[in-house]
Amino acid sequence: MSESAPSRNILIVGAGLGGLCASLALQRKGHTVTVIDSVAEFVEAGAGIRVPPNSARLLLRWGVDLNGMRKTISTGYHFVRWEDGSTIARLPFLNNEETHGAPYYLVHRADLHAALLKAVLDAGVTVHKNQRVVDYDFSIPAAITAEGTLWKGELLICADGVKSISRPLLTGQPDRPRDTGDVAYRIVIRGEELLKDPELADLINKPVTTSWCGPDAHVVGYPIRDGELYNVVVCATSEGETTDEVWVVEGKNEELCKRFSTWHSQFYKLCQLAPSFQKWRLCDLPVLSTWIHPSGQTILLGDSAHVMLPYLAQGAAQACEDAGTLSQVLSQYADLSEALKQYESLRRPRASVIQSMTRQHQYILHIDDGDEQVQRDKIMKQDTPINPVFWGFTERRHWLFSHDAENLEIRKGGGWESPVIN
Repeated sequence: MSESAPSRNILIVGAGLGGLCASLALQRKGHTVTVIDSVAEFVEAGAGIRVPPNSARLLLRWGVDLNGMRKTISTGYHFVRWEDGSTIARLPFLNNEETHGAPYYLVHRADLHAALLKAVLDAGVTVHKNQRVVDYDFSIPAAITAEGTLWKGELLICADGVKSISRPLLTGQPDRPRDTGDVAYRIVIRGEELLKDPELADLINKPVTTSWCGPDAHVVGYPIRDGELYNVVVCATSEGETTDEVWVVEGKNEELCKRFSTWHSQFYKLCQLAPSFQKWRLCDLPVLSTWIHPSGQTILLGDSAHVMLPYLAQGAAQACEDAGTLSQVLSQYADLSEALKQYESLRRPRASVIQSMTRQHQYILHIDDGDEQVQRDKIMKQDTPINPVFWGFTERRHWLFSHDAENLEIRKGGGWESPVIN
């Protein structure tokens, strides 16, 4: 912390990955951080999550023990055709650590949250559970719980996720989530089941992310927990399973198998092995005009600021970048309002580009068979700006994965906020 930038008492609402990243980055800079969350206990839940180099580098720097976790380090990305499993394109990730400063980790979300929470508590952050926030007073600033408790801070960070209570209050704009028309099937299969079948064994034995691309759906699969589990995410056109009120519903194996009965045998066998799973409505929001309340004491961070669809696996990574940049500007600017303006000016352009590119991938990966699909498959093999996959072009991959959110100097030139897009 510079001599002119004071240590502050900071309140964070939300103990998800974004809120914990922010608390750790800020506590390490000498601030006093309190985190509140509505959960009664942090229980093991969720499925796999990808931790790309742009966030992994920060987490390692902050002391999160990623290498002590049960994990897989990805060595590549394999796009295949839905009907026969033939290769569309391969993207090697063999030199991520040398090229981008950190590996590309494939982990269980619960393991990542637990490792992050341990680092947060070890750093001295105070975390309070059973604190359900129902309102805010941004003039203080303070978060108000259902019991009427006022939690105050010199700076209030709202990291309360996709269904943020704070976002419409802070922006003064109505919150109208846009139904993308897709649902995500989130499935975890025991690795030992795959190892019994020669056609499936390589999915566990080879640390590669596989993506089956087909009409109205695409599938992403990868091993986690040292191959103990295989994570599958199916993003597919909704068949009316969810509503505006109910975003998550239980899925049935019979329905999954029926829907994908004509897909390649390798993926269809995964469907047959799928135990109970959930289907999530995929929604996003327009790019926000601001992340800062006019009082200059409250900000949005993570999904509350920039909801990310899963197609680029950058949701948690961008929240991590938010945390890194915020910790730096608060160390360099004594005036809180100015520091927050810098945070927004540095983060919003980049996050907005990634939001936009993520939306495009919903279409790119779900193209119906035909001339357009044939052309897509052809140019997906090319390491040029016309490659429709965002990180399929080396220069864009470098822009995404090599970005250091804590280094404010490198962003004063060189187009850091705008990659080469055809």
